[in-house]
Amino acid sequence: MNLIEFMREKKIFYLILGFIFSIPSVGRFNFPLFIFIWPYCFLIFLHQNKSKIIPMIVVSIFLIASNMLRWIGIYNGSLYYSFVAGLYFSIINIIPYIIDDIIYNNISKWVSVFIFPLLVSFIEYVFEFTPIANHNVFAYALRNNLQMIQICSLFGCYFLSFVIALFASIVDYSHEVYKKENKISKFVYYYAIIILFITSFGSIRLLIPEKEERYNIVSVLGSSQCLYDLGKNPALPVSEYMDYIQSTIIKANKSEAKIILFAEEAFGLYLKDRKEIIDFTAKLAEKYNIFVVLSLGVVIDTDSFKNEAILISDKGKVLYNYEKKYLIVIMEALFHSNNSEYKTFDTELGKLGVAICYDINFPDYLNQLSRLGLDTLLIPSWDWDGLTEYHSINLRFRAVENGFNAMKSTAHGITLSTDYKGRFLSYFKPNGCQDYFVLSSLYKKGTKTLYSYIGKYFNYLYLVAFIIFVIIGRCTLNKDYAKLKIK
Repeated sequence: MNLIEFMREKKIFYLILGFIFSIPSVGRFNFPLFIFIWPYCFLIFLHQNKSKIIPMIVVSIFLIASNMLRWIGIYNGSLYYSFVAGLYFSIINIIPYIIDDIIYNNISKWVSVFIFPLLVSFIEYVFEFTPIANHNVFAYALRNNLQMIQICSLFGCYFLSFVIALFASIVDYSHEVYKKENKISKFVYYYAIIILFITSFGSIRLLIPEKEERYNIVSVLGSSQCLYDLGKNPALPVSEYMDYIQSTIIKANKSEAKIILFAEEAFGLYLKDRKEIIDFTAKLAEKYNIFVVLSLGVVIDTDSFKNEAILISDKGKVLYNYEKKYLIVIMEALFHSNNSEYKTFDTELGKLGVAICYDINFPDYLNQLSRLGLDTLLIPSWDWDGLTEYHSINLRFRAVENGFNAMKSTAHGITLSTDYKGRFLSYFKPNGCQDYFVLSSLYKKGTKTLYSYIGKYFNYLYLVAFIIFVIIGRCTLNKDYAKLKIK
């Protein structure tokens, strides 16, 4: 037996192909088509090997390796943290394969088509509730396909993951059908109809005109980021902060901006100076008739910090003191976490809400804000080169799912704004800690989406459907055995 015959018999060809295509799919290196290919390759490798344990171990090793390569540089160039992240994200990939492979030969084959995609979607959803945000969502591979993303306004990003994973199951099943019966499986036609519906829905939604009432919003960096870079104490004299805040608010006012948004931790200061800065900014907000999102990194003591975003109205009133809810594991271990209520605020610019950086990676959290009628989400952020594009562009999923507009002001990353259809209204990537002044125009109103109502409950249907299909698969398999015995 030569090498090629051996590879065919052991299905190693599929294993290697799956490994190659899995590296540049979901993650920093993204070729959208690949996300449809590699899940199928690993499925067919597992399903067509008679033994179970060894193939599953091999697939797990390959998935761990591909995830580690995929996420190199995710933690600001640190290989150690990148590999830890890769190991963590690979678990999300491995679990659906393990459960699917255990069940596969114990249920009817047509039912098995739905097992893998249901598992993928539910596991992705479950891992949203871990401290590390789930960046390994299949749907994120399509982040630049606005047509397909629109379906998230109905059923969320995990449904799009289901559709992607369903392709792998259907091709795997259809391969067996064609080999045994020399015909194309009906599931192929059903899948084509699903894709046609998704793309048609997306095209129509993108064509529907928006309400043109807009306002100007300004994003600026702040005074502390360059000092953080240089490893210096970011707590400048209060007078320097006041000068910076005043000059940027005056410039924003001349640009006819209604909101000014600073990047995350724009001003590093000690607790004793916090009230003075807030009071000073509130007076300027009232004087120049502008809303301000003031971002503070507050030093409480040597091992305790607060990451805040203070929403100040155009009347000089502090509406909301928001602390970052989701803290980056290890990197923000000394920061306070936010346990306050979800809030939105009725204004002449629509209902405003605030989140900070990492918070936007947790769909269920923002879905709770959307149920309060959120029109615009204001996001102070601080990215780094390894993650900035991926982290920023994924914001369009949250906007489409929940029907809100968003502005993200960023240190070391991409500052952008998006409408509720995921279309970027501004997009700017500064050079390092270069100061910037980005003027954008946002719609005053968002829109109601089906997912903003059902998101809290819809994602549990993946588990319910999985249980139902396993029961159906077992029952129909027993009937098949009974028929064979009669024959």
